[in-house]
Amino acid sequence: MATDATPEGLKPKDFTEQRNDALREGVKGLLLINGGGATAMLAFLQAVWQTKPQIAPFVVGCIAFLAFGLFLAGLVQFFRYQASFVFQGGHTVAFHRYRFLYLAAAYGSLVAFIVGIGVVVVGVLRVTT
Repeated sequence: MATDATPEGLKPKDFTEQRNDALREGVKGLLLINGGGATAMLAFLQAVWQTKPQIAPFVVGCIAFLAFGLFLAGLVQFFRYQASFVFQGGHTVAFHRYRFLYLAAAYGSLVAFIVGIGVVVVGVLRVTT
């Protein structure tokens, strides 16, 4: 049975703070996986540049996706700020647009990481088999 009552002792402000903390930590994670992955791929690129140059284009493609994921992760907080600003001003239509944009940027960053890693894995498998 659904109810509108909140658990005893918790206020709507508490839930807002929890959501804010979760999204903030999520963005940190997106920055870490995309940035760390790009750094690792740059080191890997240096290692395969001379020995297996046929893998290099896949590694460069992976780095491009990871860099795009970093860009999207950076946009999340920008769009969140804009969403908060327009919501405070009472512009609900603009709020929904910015909310969609920051959620799309967060999910897009995660997808960019998955695709980037997939590109290098498929490339290595194609070259080595």
